[in-house]
Amino acid sequence: MTFPSAILRRSALAATTLALAGAALTGVASAPAQAATPQAAGYCHVGGGLGGDYICEYGEAWMTYPEGNRQVFVIGTDFAVWTRWQYAGGGWSDWNSFGGKLRSGVRIDGNNTWTPTISAVGDDGERWYRHRLSSGSWTGWQR
Repeated sequence: MTFPSAILRRSALAATTLALAGAALTGVASAPAQAATPQAAGYCHVGGGLGGDYICEYGEAWMTYPEGNRQVFVIGTDFAVWTRWQYAGGGWSDWNSFGGKLRSGVRIDGNNTWTPTISAVGDDGERWYRHRLSSGSWTGWQR
């Protein structure tokens, strides 16, 4: 059976809308942001071929774990912290949102350790922190 193109377009639009709604509910997307004209809007593209746009003035924060794998943190165009990390085999994770509503770049304390702390200034003017636990998980944001 074939469908008229108008029905197919509506179905594709409905599927796209549902996919976007699902991504909004989970709070996790595939990249920090998408922008039509990044540099014109004050956005930069994450280095190292990792993809994703971030707010240029906040820069990229890179850290290295003891075995040499790296992790990058940026402030996405939604003002949340986004991160991507390198696996032992050299591949990279997808982008993951750490959330928050921030107005500064990410600062890393404890580079070359298994338990670093990241921090950034929130839109309330206070410095907020997340700590990586020895299990590999991260705490929630705390002042």
